[in-house]
Amino acid sequence: MAITGQQVINVGLPNESANSDSLYTAFTKANVNFHTLFACASPYNTFAAGVGVNVVASNNIVTVTNTGVLNIIPGTGVTVSGANGNVTISANAGGGNGGGTVTSVAVNPVSNTRLTVSGSPVVSAGNINIDLATSGVTPGAYSNPNVSVDAYGRVISIANGSVAGTVTSVGLTPGVGIQISGGPITSNGNISVTNTGVTRLNAGAGISLSSGNGNVTISATSLGGTVTSVGVTSTNLLVTGSPIVSSGTITVNLPANVNVTTNLLAGNGVFANSGVVQADQVIGNTVTAPTVSGNAVNGINAGFTGTLSMNSSETVSSGGTANVQVYATLFSTSGASTLTLPAGTAGLQKTFVMVADGGDMVMTVTNAGWKTSGTGTITFNDIGDCCTLYYINSKWYCIGNNGTVFA
Repeated sequence: MAITGQQVINVGLPNESANSDSLYTAFTKANVNFHTLFACASPYNTFAAGVGVNVVASNNIVTVTNTGVLNIIPGTGVTVSGANGNVTISANAGGGNGGGTVTSVAVNPVSNTRLTVSGSPVVSAGNINIDLATSGVTPGAYSNPNVSVDAYGRVISIANGSVAGTVTSVGLTPGVGIQISGGPITSNGNISVTNTGVTRLNAGAGISLSSGNGNVTISATSLGGTVTSVGVTSTNLLVTGSPIVSSGTITVNLPANVNVTTNLLAGNGVFANSGVVQADQVIGNTVTAPTVSGNAVNGINAGFTGTLSMNSSETVSSGGTANVQVYATLFSTSGASTLTLPAGTAGLQKTFVMVADGGDMVMTVTNAGWKTSGTGTITFNDIGDCCTLYYINSKWYCIGNNGTVFA
């Protein structure tokens, strides 16, 4: 700001008194100037900014800035008397939220049985409280409840219900490979279920598994080679279906006649004086016209070459006795049946076959080689069940079996 009343001190040429004030006059003017400066200087050297004001002092300049409202601009439904200064703001009638004066606000429930309202109406200021009305149901825990619900989802009635039934015993029935323990339960307890079958698979050599349990796929990892043809040949046996080059079955059977060269004991057959053995049974088999090398005399061995046909058989009924002098014993049953096999002689061979099944055939065997008591049984259950026995060391021994049960 400017300071008035400045006193000018006249200074002449150097070392000259012309046009110069005297020392007294010069110092008097200087004293007046200092007095004027101090009189006009502000007693404040600190400025504090209030709300909406910012004060910054820099380079001996104090800058005061308005950081509050600069101008008022009217919006929709509002008018102002000016942009700044003393401004009056008014609402336009009929615009915005204007157009009327609310003197009372109230809330009325549609049904007092569903809602309760308190504090209504509000005529100046206050709160309106809204709550659910009680339905008349007693709060608590219910067992097997019977419940009624209205259209608004409220429980309007509830009562304890009765149990539909009473379980007095719980048990489990195991299937194949399952073991059950601890059941049945008649009050409380635990039932244990154990897998007694296959619990896990482990892959061995040449095998791969998709998993150890669950649905498991078992695959061969190595077949070891490639077979292109399999055949069977024999000079004495009947072979069919050979060779196999991809898949199939090779069948091997005994021929109807077997050429043998052996010695016969006199007395086991009927011999003619000519030395030719007549077609007779020898240990259940037929010797067909063999030629005897030598005379056949009682008790003397006679060597021969001929054909041994193992085709003698008999058909028996229930309660009979098997003939040890024939090779095969056949039976057709019409109900539960029995048969007796007596003791044989050393070297005797017998075959038994069930050709028709109307019931089980139980054969009692004398001198059974599989029993310490000496007597055993063989049971034929189904058609095709068969076995072959050989008598040696004073006992019958099994040398072949298909489906029969020994006891």
